[in-house]
Amino acid sequence: MIITLSGTIGSGKTTIADEISDTNFVHISAGGIMRRMAKERNLSLLDFSACAEKNFEIDREIDNLQMSLVEKEIKKGNNCVVEGRISWFVMKSDIKIFLDANINVRAKRVVQREKCSYEDALKSIKNRELSEYKRFKEIYNIDINDLRNYDLCINTSKWGIESMEKIIFTAIENLINEI
Repeated sequence: MIITLSGTIGSGKTTIADEISDTNFVHISAGGIMRRMAKERNLSLLDFSACAEKNFEIDREIDNLQMSLVEKEIKKGNNCVVEGRISWFVMKSDIKIFLDANINVRAKRVVQREKCSYEDALKSIKNRELSEYKRFKEIYNIDINDLRNYDLCINTSKWGIESMEKIIFTAIENLINEI
């Protein structure tokens, strides 16, 4: 089974993917791949996103690496939770989940994760999301914010981790029963 987990920056994608991966799923993260590539080039994530705006091969490389990792895990018989802004688009999945939260909640989460100021977190979120929206529209002609692309959308401002897990696992369980 392949679950794709997409959403806005700071919405809890990695946290939820980690929780799901604790239950017989391998966690594959486009964001992790991107962070690693940025670090290899000694760039911040925002600067790396700016480079990706000028060089579409960067996003294609991230997508290809992510798909390759999923293929390897599926061949081994593993389930995958694939986390990334356009994972739902680049690979076939059994369920496509989108997470979002209020911008202020997301900025506070980024402050905790990145150890930066609230203002820097807010600016970074807005700049990165605008960059990604433009890139993915131009590269793939997709609107990553169109909720019709997803099977399940959750406002993570309203739910704690345990509640989100219950919602997602209930959806997965029902999906398995439908197959």
